[in-house]
Amino acid sequence: MKYEYGEFTPEQLSDQKKDLHSKLFWLLLYRDPKTCDEYCGVDVDKYLNGLMYRIGGLNDLLGNPSGLVTLMSVLQAVKTENNKDNFDYSVYRKLVLDAHSVVDSLF
Repeated sequence: MKYEYGEFTPEQLSDQKKDLHSKLFWLLLYRDPKTCDEYCGVDVDKYLNGLMYRIGGLNDLLGNPSGLVTLMSVLQAVKTENNKDNFDYSVYRKLVLDAHSVVDSLF
């Protein structure tokens, strides 16, 4: 895939997808009622901000592909749900899994 400074190999893009999947998976662990006590020191909102900034950088590099707009909108919904007073893990989980599906469709 061509980008602003050259070209990414298919292997690099595959690695990027795996890394994004890993980062999304942690979102589930951080808020899952069964595992969240192990991660009580993690600021999920700060983690999401960092992930979204990183994806914004990827967006710039790749010339603003439309799939990244979808990913960012889903992650914004994850962030919104995370900050609700009446947080619903099932809604949050569905959104994170939707983000995984979007990552699968990228590149």
